[in-house]
Amino acid sequence: MIDTFASVSLDDLAGLNPDDALILTVNNRHARRILAELSASLSDTRRVMAVPDIVPLSGWLARIADQLSFVPEAQLASHTVDAFGSQFLWQRVIADAESDHVLLDVSQAARLAAQADQLLDEWRINVIPEVETTDYQRFMVWRRDYRMMLAEMDLEDSNLAYERIHSAIRDGLLVLPFANLVLAGFNEISPRLSSLLDALQEQGIEVLSLEAGARAESHARRVIAPDPDAEWRMAAQWAAGKLQQHPEGRFAIVAARLEADVVLAHRSLRAALGTDAQGRQVPYNIAVARPLSEWPLVRAALAWLRILALFAQRKYCAPADLGQALLAGGCAGGIPEASGRAAIDALWRKQAKVTVSLAEFRGLLEQHAPRLAVAWGHCEQAWSPESGTADMHIWTTRFRSWLQALGFPGQAGLDSHAYQVVEAFDGLVDRLARQAPVVGVVGFSAAVGMLSRLARETPFQPQRDPSAKLDVLGFLESEGGRWDGIWVLGLTDDVLPAVPKPNPFIPLAALRQANAPRATPERELNWARSMYDALLACAPEVLLSHAQHQGETELRPSPCISALSVVDMSVLAPAPEPDGCELEYVFDERGPALQAGVKTRGGIGVIDTQARNPLWAFVKYRLGASQLVDYADISDQNARGIFLHKAIELVWRLLHDQQGLRDLESSGGLEGLLEQVVEQAADECLQDYGGVLRSLETARAKKVLQDWLALELTREAFRVRDVEQEYQWSHGPLDLKLRLDRIDELHDGRLAVIDYKAGDSDIDPRSDWMRTRPVGLQLPFYAAVLAGEDQAVAALVLARLHARETKVKGLVDGDYGLDGLSTLQAWPAFAGYSWNGLMAEWRRTIESLADEYAAGAARNETWRADDIKYCDVLPFLRLTEEYQRVD
Repeated sequence: MIDTFASVSLDDLAGLNPDDALILTVNNRHARRILAELSASLSDTRRVMAVPDIVPLSGWLARIADQLSFVPEAQLASHTVDAFGSQFLWQRVIADAESDHVLLDVSQAARLAAQADQLLDEWRINVIPEVETTDYQRFMVWRRDYRMMLAEMDLEDSNLAYERIHSAIRDGLLVLPFANLVLAGFNEISPRLSSLLDALQEQGIEVLSLEAGARAESHARRVIAPDPDAEWRMAAQWAAGKLQQHPEGRFAIVAARLEADVVLAHRSLRAALGTDAQGRQVPYNIAVARPLSEWPLVRAALAWLRILALFAQRKYCAPADLGQALLAGGCAGGIPEASGRAAIDALWRKQAKVTVSLAEFRGLLEQHAPRLAVAWGHCEQAWSPESGTADMHIWTTRFRSWLQALGFPGQAGLDSHAYQVVEAFDGLVDRLARQAPVVGVVGFSAAVGMLSRLARETPFQPQRDPSAKLDVLGFLESEGGRWDGIWVLGLTDDVLPAVPKPNPFIPLAALRQANAPRATPERELNWARSMYDALLACAPEVLLSHAQHQGETELRPSPCISALSVVDMSVLAPAPEPDGCELEYVFDERGPALQAGVKTRGGIGVIDTQARNPLWAFVKYRLGASQLVDYADISDQNARGIFLHKAIELVWRLLHDQQGLRDLESSGGLEGLLEQVVEQAADECLQDYGGVLRSLETARAKKVLQDWLALELTREAFRVRDVEQEYQWSHGPLDLKLRLDRIDELHDGRLAVIDYKAGDSDIDPRSDWMRTRPVGLQLPFYAAVLAGEDQAVAALVLARLHARETKVKGLVDGDYGLDGLSTLQAWPAFAGYSWNGLMAEWRRTIESLADEYAAGAARNETWRADDIKYCDVLPFLRLTEEYQRVD
């Protein structure tokens, strides 16, 4: 155990000969902390201090491995693989061994197997036959195959390297150049490390333990919050008050689940801390490392390499992949041409492009982003002849060359964080090159995929802001730290102590016997107690909080803090500013009136959206804001609808009336006509579909058309007057266009307006049309507003065209042989109206909505929850914002 070694204080380190001592820390963070504490001990009387070598255990083992390479008797492998390479080999071994178990998560199994391999050696776990499990036996097969693969490739991983170092020191093959070894930050010593320290002591090296330092007399109190969100807000407000009262003090917020709460943490802290006198955000340091792949410049580099690989493989690319690179930037013309690159991406979305050829991409770059077009040309010249298979050393050289040709990381100056990100990415590429002995020769896409995976699995955090007085950390990061006050949140009974997570590949009885980490409740309880004591030692003022509820789940405090007295948060809140005032809200629900002659886009959608939510209509059609449409998918339902609309349009452009349909059906020519129109529509609408998918869609379309035309034959006589016709409507300053799928002239001279629906949703318009503010207005709009006195509309028909069912819904004034249409008397809200009376009422309603829109009415008011189900400007509506009306 750690307490078996003699202790030294931080001051005692100054008395050690720095050339003859080594300070071995549990991790890099602890090494930096010791160095910072030694630096803080300098004064006017002692401005310079020679310090011993301070290195984490992992770094020291790597250094010893390098020294062993000069010892012939050590018989080192030719390469040591890192954690990424080791995981790659574990996955390969497990995939080969379990090829008949298709449901096995190989990646997860590899991660747990690597942990089990390290646990067995680190804790000297002995698994006797009586406790062996099936999972353990399978793991031991994997482990044997894994180590055989390492031996065949002349490789070793960090676990085997540790074993070799231990053996070399024990056998006297390596004499270490220091007399004193000081352990810092080790709360426990594993059996393997203990054996290594014994071997060092046998060489005459004195092993010491660095004292944690004098513990501050802490005043610990408990705070209860209603929920986790409120708990973060309370902690942030406490920190803001402390920084206001003690500007030179140092404070910390310690969170049990910081990674999961990082977004909430940033939001709470920015709101509570506010800005300084210069209008800048009050700084704070939050110790959460995000995957390197999530940082913008790395995301950009990976996106550009990915599209290079795609173009090399098939000479075309999906707009989603190209758009990711264009929007990420990090290239020539980065900021000046950002809008041009975004315009290219928006164009593909609007045109529902499924694929983009290399030639098309070049042309669009020349038109919208000329600087990038030049850089792309240089990159293409370098990339085209060098896209064959190669090992990782060659791929990394190519990646750097191609990214440089593209102008990565952009021509704008890099701030501190961006510069650190670029440095980290460069190191990542170097690390990828070191995987060459593991992965061998690979293709372009595989090399890019491996770089992307490595970036996802590599955490990165910029250096802390030295001016920040507030640190936000997790449990492990806080251990050994010193502040003037800390708030520890999230201390529920499932966090301290945590639920055990024994490795499933090692029998629980063996883990319990070895007292291995995370294995048993007793082990977790001991860890919880030591962590709690360490937290109390961090500051003279310690606040420990927990939430009462999370959603509908009731939470309980950790047993470590349940006996503490509860403090009222009002006592902790900072005193209000004397000149403070309440925030007032101004309700601005009316924009400027629409000016005559101003072109209005959107057609009938303007009136329909005004009926659903006036603010939505104002933002979308007056301000021109809308959600960016998604990229097209080759099986997109919208593409199927366009295809069906086009096919049925072609039918009626050729036939003109029901009699022509009857004649063609009786002569046996209908099948040929359908074949013709479906193929013509497919040529126009299904250009990106492959042969098999196109044949399936055309066969489906023929069946839908056959079913629909069979229904058309049962109607009373009609003539198709208009197909896909545009109409214009003006009302005051408002000028709208309307496109109708089809208008039929019935046998009595009246009209039927038909709108096709290709989806599988309900088409019954009853609930939409009977409202005070009706929606789904395309057919009512034509019937009530556009149709003239001499050509009255007698039927409003919504036709569902679907392979499962073809049917019609709507309103009719008379009997025209269309089953599924209703009379006014069948709809309760219209039972008291005549047909002309309803048309007049709709006309008044539509004109009223048009007047409302033209006047600038922009109330954020919705009459039904599903009215904004498909709203494309939801952020403007601010539906979750709480406010009070100011009169």
